[in-house]
Amino acid sequence: MHRFLSQNTDLNTKTLTITDSKEIHHLSTVLRLKKGSEIAIFNGKGEEVFAKVEALTPQSVQLSIVSAVKESSANTVTVTLACAIPKKAKFETIIEKCTELGVDRIIPVMTERTEVRLSPGGERADKKQKRYETVAVNAAKQSQRSILPTVDAPTAFKDVLKQLSPADAAFIPCLNGERRNLLEAFHVKPGQTNTIFFIGPEGDFTPKELKDALAAGCIPVTLGPHVLKVDTAAIATVAAAKLLIERDRL
Repeated sequence: MHRFLSQNTDLNTKTLTITDSKEIHHLSTVLRLKKGSEIAIFNGKGEEVFAKVEALTPQSVQLSIVSAVKESSANTVTVTLACAIPKKAKFETIIEKCTELGVDRIIPVMTERTEVRLSPGGERADKKQKRYETVAVNAAKQSQRSILPTVDAPTAFKDVLKQLSPADAAFIPCLNGERRNLLEAFHVKPGQTNTIFFIGPEGDFTPKELKDALAAGCIPVTLGPHVLKVDTAAIATVAAAKLLIERDRL
């Protein structure tokens, strides 16, 4: 069944109206759905219902709710990916695959060696963030997620470090220095509500960045004997984190 987003909407109702032009275009023009078609609606906050199309115009789609609200519970330990922005469209691939895997928050990070430079609050950065959010929405639809991941604005590495709190378990895969195997280092600690991974750019973090990360409480880890590209490392860490959190929960 096709899924559509009606963000931040209360789905505990008998009728619903979609006014988002992108969703209307996808429903009517791309999929060519008609009156009587049944679809799924989710609000990005964990609620989802089945609905039937009652009326369709270029400006709105009127729906009747045909099922009760189905809720997805929030994760007890969330996963955050703070990843350096690689060249080309690789970051969109990272967002897509990590959304499918269940990441809760994605922070595009600018490090000393990051080749893609985006000024926070600038027009180019704003366009990039909107594009990143669209990729996350599409991946959530495809993967049957009812809770959308948060996609932050591009942020400087040092500023992300400042956001760390005692409720975070922070890991930084790196290529040099003393490191622990991720599978051995990872454990959900008492009071932990979030796991965050810092993924560096091509060429890795600078020695100063690594020093600052360790001072902020990050645990240096290795992802194995091979040097991974940024997108590979990001996807691998999120996949590992979801499995390891489930392991520690049991």
